[in-house]
Amino acid sequence: MQVRDQDYLTACAALADTGAYLTTGTQTDCAYEAVTALLTEARVPTTEADAYRSVAFLEQWPPSLAARIQAAFGAAASDDPEAYAIVAEEDEITVFSASGRGLLYGAATLVRMAEDGFVRHGLVYNRPACPVRGVKLYLPTREGIAFFKRFVDMLCRFQYNTVMLEVGGAMAYERHPEINEGWVRYCAEMREYSGKTIRIQEQTFPWYKNSMHVENGGGSFLTQDEVRELVQYCKARFMDVIPEVPSLSHCDYLLINHPEIAERKNDPYPDTYCPSDERSYALLFDVLDEVLDVFEPKTVHVGHDEYYSIGLCERCKGKAAEALYADDLRRIHGYLAEKGVRTMIWCEKLIDAKDGSGKPWGGAERPMVSHETGEPFGETIPPTYKAIDLVPQDIQMLHWYWQIDAAYDRLFLDRGLPLVYGNFDGPSFLNWKARLGAGAQGGILSNWSETAEGNLQRNGILFSMAYSAFMFWRADYEEGEYAAIADASFEALYRDRYRSLKRLAAHAEAGAGTVYVEIVHATDDFWPYRRFFDGIFLDENEYRIGAYTLVYDDGSEAEAAICYGTNLSGLDRSWERAVPDDEPLMKDAYKVDDSLLEAAYTTRPTHTPSGTYYRWMLKNPHPRKNVARVRLTVDDPAAANIIVKEIRPVPPSPAWTAGRTARKPLVRILGEGGIV
Repeated sequence: MQVRDQDYLTACAALADTGAYLTTGTQTDCAYEAVTALLTEARVPTTEADAYRSVAFLEQWPPSLAARIQAAFGAAASDDPEAYAIVAEEDEITVFSASGRGLLYGAATLVRMAEDGFVRHGLVYNRPACPVRGVKLYLPTREGIAFFKRFVDMLCRFQYNTVMLEVGGAMAYERHPEINEGWVRYCAEMREYSGKTIRIQEQTFPWYKNSMHVENGGGSFLTQDEVRELVQYCKARFMDVIPEVPSLSHCDYLLINHPEIAERKNDPYPDTYCPSDERSYALLFDVLDEVLDVFEPKTVHVGHDEYYSIGLCERCKGKAAEALYADDLRRIHGYLAEKGVRTMIWCEKLIDAKDGSGKPWGGAERPMVSHETGEPFGETIPPTYKAIDLVPQDIQMLHWYWQIDAAYDRLFLDRGLPLVYGNFDGPSFLNWKARLGAGAQGGILSNWSETAEGNLQRNGILFSMAYSAFMFWRADYEEGEYAAIADASFEALYRDRYRSLKRLAAHAEAGAGTVYVEIVHATDDFWPYRRFFDGIFLDENEYRIGAYTLVYDDGSEAEAAICYGTNLSGLDRSWERAVPDDEPLMKDAYKVDDSLLEAAYTTRPTHTPSGTYYRWMLKNPHPRKNVARVRLTVDDPAAANIIVKEIRPVPPSPAWTAGRTARKPLVRILGEGGIV
């Protein structure tokens, strides 16, 4: 297995040392705007004589190309419509694929291959290892729409093809505006302080409650036109868009203003509707109709996870739990099938699951006990796992218990049920190639938090996205090469994060202003890793441990905060992973160092003999000014040290160069100190 610095997603590449430049003058022949827009990332504003004259994107797969691929790589060219090939010869580049999506991935590969616009001559061939490569997100806030689009573009560059969007109460419903009114009121109450949702869910009532997704839409909602525009943005980039409409369970958004259809009548925050009440379906199908109109999807995800409140109301008492579950799902599936739409669910309620300690989960019979004391509540969740033989067999199963026991895969595969791994996490996934080869169709990562850059980074989603992309595309993936693939993923994320900044710096004149200051640093401080989800909010100020002050040659200053987990982490980090023997829920999963992975994207972690350091590009907030000095302040020198290994402004300024000649070489800054 070879991991290339520039293009870590491609295994089959035969490249020469010769090549030419992709420039702003290079002509592009392509029928798809998204493809040509992506290719601009590789172009440089130069009139180099050795420039490519043209790049052509052809939606075809000539027999002669298949023969050439076979001869070069010993690989039979796939009929997969997402496969693509790049031929770079003399002053022409041609990208071939049987689909527009494959051409988009060809453009993404050219962007990765280009070294300051230079693309080497040769042949590249790639095809995905699995057909489903996705990320599940909440709908963004109105202010977060621009970032949402940037993230979709990022997913294109890492060659993902699926976005799953939880709708819930975060989209306006014209037939039922009371849903949105109740959603906003409910979220405002639950967002009173960080962690209130956990207190309500786990510490308030003597029964199990669903997690509360109050960060969906920022606790508000978008108009249908706004959501429709986001969907079209994704589809224009060849993304399959799957709306998630929670049903049966996780239905707080429906029930806050419709408690009359709640299964648990004494819950002030009901989350499960009564599947024996016709009014439940009148409301749900109205919602589905509006979602179908906005999304025009091929598939709808209808939830059905964490179904706890079962057979409690007068209508449902005495009915078998598996029948209540299966009847509800058959009815929803039938409604969607009549409209030509497939159904997808979270499928753990179809598993008679036990963790490594024997504790029941999923669809097993499960006594409810206090999350704090372990004392029984006196209520038992009845088993639903027998419903696996009662539900329609074409429902797509989003399987998120993959880490508990790999044997659960067979429950679905042996029945011919389509299986995709949900809440996918490449770094912790065990035996990927064997399990994929057994029939799974791929994976969908999940961010159970606000769709915002900081949350995606700190929750490890960005690193997992980059690492999982390697698994999704590289048939030669080797689990024993974790550190090497992690390093390539760190590099790919860092390049992606700062690609625009580096382009600016490449064409900036020395002395005309500092574009960025690149810092290599670490700390001996330690903060326990924490995920931000289900109403636990990220506040970067809580993680501030110091600051860099940029001192300009005119005497003015600007400060940039140093925040643990965002642009700095600890020296003592692990680059290894192992299957833990003390985690009952991780029998078939690796345990990784999350504190290392959360720093990826804003920084580029690098393993050295003295520990892990973090390279960070600090964007100059005043790019017309030259940075002459940088001053470091540690907020609590008695608690932690910040160790600076390297610091340099780009491009270098005369003021910086003159100042450095009069100062001692920079080695270490411990505690509160100054780089003067």
